[in-house]
Amino acid sequence: MDTEGIRKNINKGIEESKKVVKKISKKIEEKINEAKENSEHNYYNYIEYYGDYTFREREFNEIDNIILSMLIYVNYTGIVSETKEKKKLSDVAEEFYKKYTKDEIDNFFASDKEGARLLKKISTKRRYQDILMFNFSYNCNSNSQFSAVTFDLGDGLYFIGFEGTDELISGWEEDCEMSYKFPVEAHILAKKYINKFTISNAKLILGGHSKGGNLALVAAMYSNFFVRMRIKRIYSNDGQGLRKEELESNRYRKIERKYIHIIPNSSIVGLFLNSTGNDKVIKSSMPGFISHAPSTWQINYNTFERTKLSRFSKVFNEGFSKWLEKYTDEEKEMFVKAVFDILRENKIETLMQFKDNYKLVSKVLKTSKTVDPKVKDMLKELVKVISKTNLEYPLFK
Repeated sequence: MDTEGIRKNINKGIEESKKVVKKISKKIEEKINEAKENSEHNYYNYIEYYGDYTFREREFNEIDNIILSMLIYVNYTGIVSETKEKKKLSDVAEEFYKKYTKDEIDNFFASDKEGARLLKKISTKRRYQDILMFNFSYNCNSNSQFSAVTFDLGDGLYFIGFEGTDELISGWEEDCEMSYKFPVEAHILAKKYINKFTISNAKLILGGHSKGGNLALVAAMYSNFFVRMRIKRIYSNDGQGLRKEELESNRYRKIERKYIHIIPNSSIVGLFLNSTGNDKVIKSSMPGFISHAPSTWQINYNTFERTKLSRFSKVFNEGFSKWLEKYTDEEKEMFVKAVFDILRENKIETLMQFKDNYKLVSKVLKTSKTVDPKVKDMLKELVKVISKTNLEYPLFK
């Protein structure tokens, strides 16, 4: 078959696979909703139990941290000020639900939709409705994804939240860049954001889910002395770790005792790169990659239910860590750029499209005459890691 024929077949395959993207997305969402319905102990139950208590009556805890971290996925452009002008959370929720229709919200990415749902749920609760929101920052382009907002919890306590990676490929490319590059663009933006925080005598808690947790950690590491002294805790909720160089740095050691790394027992994302090994492993009601969704995380009163890391996570982490260590930063950069160039060329812009076209993208990389042979060898090794994990402990059950 000639080159044009191969291209037509590839394009035909992409178009056919796009038709089932929504179907697959719906299936995964149904699994997450099933976990919510079958669980008697997730953060929605916590909201019902604790919603009538203020932070003065029941102090801020790790469950409040993940609830606010999920709110960062919501795009507050035109609703929350980019300056120090504050607005009540209840008013933010009202304006948001006036701006977006139910149909529009239903078509959001899963993480954005969950953030919107949580915003509505807590907006009438005494514990959350009077929280003041401000300093909203949003920056998303083809190379990076960054968003942050500050919550004034009252009595001089502030939660600074950083957005994690949604389904856009640009965000996941930046996540992959962390394996060979520091800082990435989102790290630089997080550093600038935290060092603008000049409110005197404020007590600060930083947090985020997924990449947002990594950004909270890096922001704390690179905060100036006066800001760093006011940071009380740093929550990374299934967020990536650091490269060895950064983990062994003086900047990390200065904030290490304040750092709390929470990962579900089937974690994948939270085990990416190096960590201290002192992770707080918590129970998820779902296996594999779906455990990354905080709505599946189980709670016991006002804390997450502790457990041990699953065999699935250990097998994947061991294989993937060895794969990363095997190659130089230059080789990893070449691999990441080759993969994401192929994705862009084939107009794959979201994670769901990538999942649906995984075998096709792999085939293109293997057969392309323009892709470096080293990249093909790296892909072959990575496929072995994924296949071994998937064979013994399926990502989706």
